[in-house]
Amino acid sequence: MSDPNPWPPMPAPGSVVADLATLKLYVGTRTDLDDVLLQQRLDTATAWVYERTMEDRWGHPDLQEAILLFASRLYKRRQSPEGVAGFSAEGVVVRVLREDPDIRLLMERHLDCLNSGVG
Repeated sequence: MSDPNPWPPMPAPGSVVADLATLKLYVGTRTDLDDVLLQQRLDTATAWVYERTMEDRWGHPDLQEAILLFASRLYKRRQSPEGVAGFSAEGVVVRVLREDPDIRLLMERHLDCLNSGVG
């Protein structure tokens, strides 16, 4: 039986950890109904962040936070299939941004220059 989590060990207790339980807190879900969907988003976000960053930094709280933000964004994105996040108080369409500047900021000190592809 293979290990369901191919990623390296997580940071020490008390640090930010990109796992299903923490992601569920981020998105505010209290049931197990979306666990499979959330885990898929978490796996996708983890792979995306790890492909672009240095391996020895993967446990850093910045990268764990970036994974959680990206997984949360992917999970919420299903509610905006046309790229519309909602409407402003003035009735103007609010679109989903192509890139999240907070994720970029969290990752920038840890980028692997050969594989960064953040853009």
